[in-house]
Amino acid sequence: MHTLIPDEHRLSGATIHGYSIPVYDDGNGPVWLFCDSLGARGICRAATWEDAWGICEDEFFPEADETTEELVREYGFQREHHKIVWDALALAGKHTSAGERICLSSDYVDGRLPAGMFIRWATIETPDAEAWPENELFQESFGFRPSGPKVGDVRQHGIYAKDLNGERLEELTVELMANLGITLATEV
Repeated sequence: MHTLIPDEHRLSGATIHGYSIPVYDDGNGPVWLFCDSLGARGICRAATWEDAWGICEDEFFPEADETTEELVREYGFQREHHKIVWDALALAGKHTSAGERICLSSDYVDGRLPAGMFIRWATIETPDAEAWPENELFQESFGFRPSGPKVGDVRQHGIYAKDLNGERLEELTVELMANLGITLATEV
C-alpha cells in the first residue's frame, strides 16, 4: 500500500543526495520514480502506473528539438510490412525480384502458408505528409504530451523526445529511497 505520503499531505519537493529533482502530485496514490538512461528525472504521486506515466510524458520528458515541419520531412511516409512469397510466374516488381510477389490472403491454406513459400518480409514506404504521427519510426523516438504543450516548452508543439536507451517508471519504496539517497518533502 502507498504509505510514503499520507492522503492528506501533498508532495512538494524531493532531493537525491541533496540535489533537487522535479516532482508532481496528482493528489493520491503511490509515489513513482521516473528514470531514463541518465538517471532519475522526476518523482510523482498518482493513483496508477498509467496515470504516473502520463504525468511523466507531460512533465518530465524533454521537449523535442525538431520543429513540426522537420518531423513531417523526416517521417512523412506510411510504412507497411508485407510477406514476400515465391511465385515462379511473377515478374520483378518495385519491391520484388522475378519469382517473388507480395503475399495474398488467398495464399493461405487452413490458415497457414504452404511450406517453403515464404521468402522474407519487406517494408514498403509510401510518401504521405499526413502519416508522420503514425509512423513507427517517429513513435520510437517521439511522443505527444497527453495534456498538450507544457509551460516552458519552446516550440509549443506538444511533442516530447524519448530516450532511445529507455525509460522506466517504478513505485518508490523506503528501500529504494535509502539506496538512491532520496528525500521527499510534503506539505499538509
